Amino acid sequence: MAYTSLEAGLEYFVVEGMGYIAYISFKHFFWAWKGRKVVLADPVCAVSNYDEMVRRFIKKYPDVIFVQASQALASVLDAQGYQVNQFGIETELPVANFDLKGRARSKLRQWRNKCQREGVVVKEQAVSDCENKEEISVMSEAWLKRKGGEEYSFLVRPFRLETEKDVRYFWAYQNDRLLGLAVFDPIYSQGKVVAYYHNIDRIADNAPHGVSAYIILKAIEVFAQENIQYVSLGMSPLYQLGKDYNYNKFTRDALRYAYDKLNFIYPFKGNASHKKKFNGRRKPVYITSTRGNSLWEVFVMMKSIGLF
Repeated sequence: MAYTSLEAGLEYFVVEGMGYIAYISFKHFFWAWKGRKVVLADPVCAVSNYDEMVRRFIKKYPDVIFVQASQALASVLDAQGYQVNQFGIETELPVANFDLKGRARSKLRQWRNKCQREGVVVKEQAVSDCENKEEISVMSEAWLKRKGGEEYSFLVRPFRLETEKDVRYFWAYQNDRLLGLAVFDPIYSQGKVVAYYHNIDRIADNAPHGVSAYIILKAIEVFAQENIQYVSLGMSPLYQLGKDYNYNKFTRDALRYAYDKLNFIYPFKGNASHKKKFNGRRKPVYITSTRGNSLWEVFVMMKSIGLF
């Protein structure tokens, strides 16, 4: 699988005829004064080429941290002799036959029913067709302020008020009043969109509780008609850390502590709790450093991607 076009702000290590690796160059006077390369997710190439791509990249850039690596990439890094720690999970929702039956998705049913009773309407619309972009910008700025005031720009693509190829926008209204929006980025296989990544939420402060989930549910209904395979809700950092591969036990214990006690830095528990209500497939994601997964290396990684 591969995400869409090359993203501004990222750098790319390209191997002609094979694929590319997306990364950032991170330098900090205290955390990484010599500079490091931080790789985002898997190489964009055939899985069979992961080993060769990683070897070429590390040969050119020996000091590397890999973030949000899949199990396939983690296996390659482990086989090459690097420590691999689980960093959280990614939640995927199979679109075909997705329903709200059963206890596990009871909260979603409550939110759906509440939104329907209160007259919330969700529709898909391109950004270029929106008449009041100032209203959207105000809502977005207020949302960011409530969430800490900063836009994450590495683990997720930043919010843009412009039309982008295959990116889908769904909007929630109540009596023609904008309540919120959700942005879904395309995931490709063999040049075809096969899934979507729920990348951006923006919800008004006075929106009925559950609007965010309701937008996702309505988007899934649309995607089901298009034979889309799944929707990814993204990563829940530090959640359900396993004992896979040659992991660093001290670092794993420290990350568990951060999940329990450091939610003033990042809403680890809130993120995981919200996505848990969708009862989707949980796929582990990993981190590794060519210097070893010491706690110091993990701090460098978390600083570089803006978690603190």
